[in-house]
Amino acid sequence: MPSFTLEKGVDFSYTDSGVPQDKQTDYVTLILLHGIMFHNGKAIAYACRADQIHLPPGTFASLAEIGPSNGVRVIAVNRRGYPGTTPYSAEEMSLFVNGHEEDKERLLAEMGRDLALLIAGLIASLSLPPRVAVVGWSLGCLQVLSIVASVENLPDEARRTLRRSVRSMILFQGPTMVFAIPHPEGLHVPHSDPNIPPDELSTFFARWVSSFFIHGDLSAHDSSALTYDRTDPHRPPTTARVSMEHLIDFTASSKYDDALISPGFGGVTAKLVDKTLFDAHVRGELWKDTQFFVVAGSADSWPAIYASWKLEGRMLAEAKPECSITFKMLEGANHFVGHPYSLCSDATVLTSMQFMIEDPQGTIDCFKRCCV
Repeated sequence: MPSFTLEKGVDFSYTDSGVPQDKQTDYVTLILLHGIMFHNGKAIAYACRADQIHLPPGTFASLAEIGPSNGVRVIAVNRRGYPGTTPYSAEEMSLFVNGHEEDKERLLAEMGRDLALLIAGLIASLSLPPRVAVVGWSLGCLQVLSIVASVENLPDEARRTLRRSVRSMILFQGPTMVFAIPHPEGLHVPHSDPNIPPDELSTFFARWVSSFFIHGDLSAHDSSALTYDRTDPHRPPTTARVSMEHLIDFTASSKYDDALISPGFGGVTAKLVDKTLFDAHVRGELWKDTQFFVVAGSADSWPAIYASWKLEGRMLAEAKPECSITFKMLEGANHFVGHPYSLCSDATVLTSMQFMIEDPQGTIDCFKRCCV
């Protein structure tokens, strides 16, 4: 996997689908930031019957496979603490968990600045056309917000590069915890479910979050239509059908990501949401040429759907033209919008962890429409 090194010495690993076919100077680039536990993998061989197939691994691999033929370049970044990217120091990790609010605010600001410099550096070094969309998936939405907030504290050239090139910020299936949205009564998440033993939480969460949920009528935006545990018996969870050992990092989750979605981070996250999504100066001046999107799936776990509703309700209530957000719902999509990636006629022989988006063409088309 290639990597990009910041001046401060932090390395970010990433996968890159390359310049699209017949599109040397005019194409869309998706820069994708993964969620909790599920990352972009690492370079390994995939076995399919007698053939050895080497492909870029990762949660977004199916998009990278079809992106070039659709005029889209797909770059997927491994966040800090995940394979190939510089981990946080022991001191930084301690502050994420036990630091004061000002410490956590500083860490989020530094996270956003690093990612913003990474994206500006990739735009410059790869000569990306000015049609870039930054996509945060799940917990990655928090990283997108931190990037948006960082723009005032960037070097002039990096700030100009981002404002000139980034056409869209896409918050893709972000849950309530990412936006500091309180949970409605009666709805659990695995971390608050008293029936789950602590030593089984990570495994249960992976299965739960990748399930296909059968909610009620979502059109009224009523939380009583949402379910915590009613899943589709005919559509097994993604993690039940794909080997995950090279794609899930429980260590990074428990050391760092869990802190970001804990109640102790709620106040910091709430301030970040206020500044990045609902501040007229930030949205109307600093990012005036960038559109913002929130995308959820109708079969996703309830926190992502509920978060979309609450953000839309706030946007409509505050009615600030500068803070417009476009909301989209992917019908039938779970949190991974996915099923196993198959290079063989018989999917049961596939032993890799690579995902196949259930409707990769529809997902690419959705993201492309966000870059018009």
